[in-house]
Amino acid sequence: MEPTRPPADSVAILGCGAAGLSCALWLKHLGFRPVLIDPGAAPGGQLLRLDRVNRWVLGLPGQTGPELAARYAGHVRDEGIEPWLGRRVVAVAAAGGGFRLDLDGPAGRENLSVRALVVATGLRPRSREVLDPIPGGGAAHESGRVSYFPLDHLDPALAQPGLRAAVLGGGDNAYCTALDLAGRAAQVHLLLRGQPRAQARFQAEVRALAGRGGLAEHPGATLDAFQITTDGIAIDFHREGRQHHIEVDRIFVRAGLVPNTDFPAALGPLARLDLDAEGYVRVDAQRRASQPGVYAIGDVANPALPAVVAAIADGAMAARTLALDLTAPSPPTSP
Repeated sequence: MEPTRPPADSVAILGCGAAGLSCALWLKHLGFRPVLIDPGAAPGGQLLRLDRVNRWVLGLPGQTGPELAARYAGHVRDEGIEPWLGRRVVAVAAAGGGFRLDLDGPAGRENLSVRALVVATGLRPRSREVLDPIPGGGAAHESGRVSYFPLDHLDPALAQPGLRAAVLGGGDNAYCTALDLAGRAAQVHLLLRGQPRAQARFQAEVRALAGRGGLAEHPGATLDAFQITTDGIAIDFHREGRQHHIEVDRIFVRAGLVPNTDFPAALGPLARLDLDAEGYVRVDAQRRASQPGVYAIGDVANPALPAVVAAIADGAMAARTLALDLTAPSPPTSP
């Protein structure tokens, strides 16, 4: 028996960040029924954790990330699109010219049939995989004294006055974290495996502060071991032939971001997507992925510009492409 064909106007969007919300809005106005799916409790993706005031998104000055997320989510809901939150996709299979999705959520197991899939799963910070290869790294991670999100140091609970902190990384996020902490912490150690990759102005600010004490920059450092102490974490490292030992209250890992593309085999066509060497989904200029009926948008497919404005544009582009693909006349079949 032929499988039931999914509704012609239904599209699943995996991820409720700026890209997914933008795609849903455009699809709705192009005559489709978008279904936004996200395991989180609220729409907004990484915006929910970006508490700095926006100076980059045109026309919305003074908004924090959570405020932008609420504005975007409110717009989508005003258009009658209610995100499916708290749901995780556990299986995907091709079915009847589209896809069948199995979801786990608040109501238990749910099924959904759609014509197309849009991957908007975004990025995540490199986390315990940075520490695990180092002796004691797993214990450091489990101690609850290590944090990974680029701006989590702005939480007052994580950066109390008098803090002794280590920042691991050599890019902009690492240097900005060190600068932010330096105004409050008693001592900040910036540990880099190689040479700095941060913008020259951030490097200059760090070195100016380092000259006054309270902030130490350690380029070319090799981490040897972590050890949990009675009041923090001890770090052994060496650089330039010398051994060093420091003790800190908290570690801020700033080792970059990676795309959320660890799709298990049960996700069928998603597990077979063509990825680049860094794990980003390869797409064409119109945001089509390598598997028919699958599209990818936002940070998960755009390593060149991981930004809100690019994500919003990507969502619109994929919606237009998808609408053209799904409404194009079918080619004639051979007799």
